[in-house]
Amino acid sequence: MLENLIIENFAIIEKVDLQFEAGMSVLTGETGAGKSIIIDALLMLTGGRASSEMIRHGCQKAVLQAVFRLPQNDQLLAQLEAIGVPCDDGELIIYRELNVNGRSLIRLNGVVVNLKTLAGVGQYLVDIQGQNDTQQLLNVDEHLILLDGFGGEALQSTKAAYQQVFQEFRAITQRVRKIQTSQQDMTQRLDLLQFQQQELAEAAIQPHEEEDLVDARGKLLNHKKIADRLQNAQIALNGEQSGAVDLLAQAMHELQEIAEFDPAYGELATTIADSYYTAQEVGRDVDEQIGALTYDEAELLRIEERLQLIHTLERKYGPTVADVLQFQAKVDQELAALDHDELDIEQLQVKQNELRQVIRKQAVKLREARQQVARRLEQDVNRQLSELLMTGAEFAVHFEPINGFISSGSDKVEFYVQTNVGEGLAPLAKIASGGEAARLMLALKTTFAKQQHIISIVFDEADTGVSGRVAQAIAKKMLTIATDSQVLAITHLPQVAAAATHHFLIAKTTENARTVTQVTALDEAGRERAIAMMLSGDDITTTALANAQDLRQQALKTHAK
Repeated sequence: MLENLIIENFAIIEKVDLQFEAGMSVLTGETGAGKSIIIDALLMLTGGRASSEMIRHGCQKAVLQAVFRLPQNDQLLAQLEAIGVPCDDGELIIYRELNVNGRSLIRLNGVVVNLKTLAGVGQYLVDIQGQNDTQQLLNVDEHLILLDGFGGEALQSTKAAYQQVFQEFRAITQRVRKIQTSQQDMTQRLDLLQFQQQELAEAAIQPHEEEDLVDARGKLLNHKKIADRLQNAQIALNGEQSGAVDLLAQAMHELQEIAEFDPAYGELATTIADSYYTAQEVGRDVDEQIGALTYDEAELLRIEERLQLIHTLERKYGPTVADVLQFQAKVDQELAALDHDELDIEQLQVKQNELRQVIRKQAVKLREARQQVARRLEQDVNRQLSELLMTGAEFAVHFEPINGFISSGSDKVEFYVQTNVGEGLAPLAKIASGGEAARLMLALKTTFAKQQHIISIVFDEADTGVSGRVAQAIAKKMLTIATDSQVLAITHLPQVAAAATHHFLIAKTTENARTVTQVTALDEAGRERAIAMMLSGDDITTTALANAQDLRQQALKTHAK
């Protein structure tokens, strides 16, 4: 619940520090005293958009702060945990600062957040209901959510069973639709892939083939140069007159002749011997190369054609042979997948039809469960309307089947209402404004308050346009809501003010040529005088005071029950 509200330099409020308690609190005072400003401050603290014009004239900033005691609301606590806001002690402090430069600072338990985050948290904290309020209860898209919430765990279980089948049905339907709608594209793609697969398969490129071909072509193109150089090398090694092998043999022999005179000569002879035997081996290898060297013009032509094919494929499928081979693997994989789709389509359609039968049964089961809950909801709301003295009013839940299936079921649900006998049921969103609309919204709020888990509910003159017995009925309903959620009500009705568990009087005064709003928590005597003023105006008569005391006595008896 809301425990504390601090407002500084906001509109005509210089500073107020309000302490709230559980139950029902009313704020009363003359028109223009600043009651709605307090509600505006609460709105700003729960995600409402602000403007620098809201800052008190002559001030640099406005400061708003609220302290909430949090209930065990799993959704709210999970959201606070997700944004890193600590709430170990169950307390949430919201701080918002508005500056004349247009900047706004928002903190949740000291953690800086943006406006969107504040609004996400604020929806669980305060629900502001006014005479022309068009929030959740008037939003057609929310009616099914409210109905399901009212149904409790049993309905949620039936809904979960439907949604599980729906997820399977939607997945297979999307798969079938994807295959069917892209059939032409798939055929064209298949033709292209098959052409590419055949072209690459026929080419049969090997990983290092291009490098080997380039080397072979280089030899054929430089055949004469290679032959000449090999011949010269052979002559240099094995020439008849001064070949390198013979010269090395002579040098080795000469050094061996003197090796006995100095070990160094022996080492030189050994080194020369190594070179000699190596030269002999090289000479034999050169001879083999000369013998193997041939020139084949047909082979050169074949190599050129093969390289041309490889270069063509590289231009089409990748800059290198490795890229071409990688592309070929992808083509094979995609062809296999497309072929699988073609083979799978009939099996998918069989499974789709089977799931369609299952989901149809689950949708009917869900509809029947919701209709049972709707009957209970109708009875509850209609009882509330009767207790609010709306004779002839009727509330109904309207089901309209839709084509196909969506995640929420196979029906559109909308709340319908009749406010007067003979008018007929019409969508709730089209109800007229005024006291009847206010009572209808109050009946719905009484029914849904516990299920919605709102911490604090604010009624901003939601009782406008009623009086007498109806006013007493409205006061009773607000007290009923206050058993599950804290209620703050701005009211001009003495019956509502008398019924509240707490009463704040808002007054407007002038100090130092400036308008100042003051808020006073009233004791019992102050409450009686404030209610008497609501009955008779500023001049409190004895009769008005007696009536006020009587209203309070009746309220105290009600509280004691």
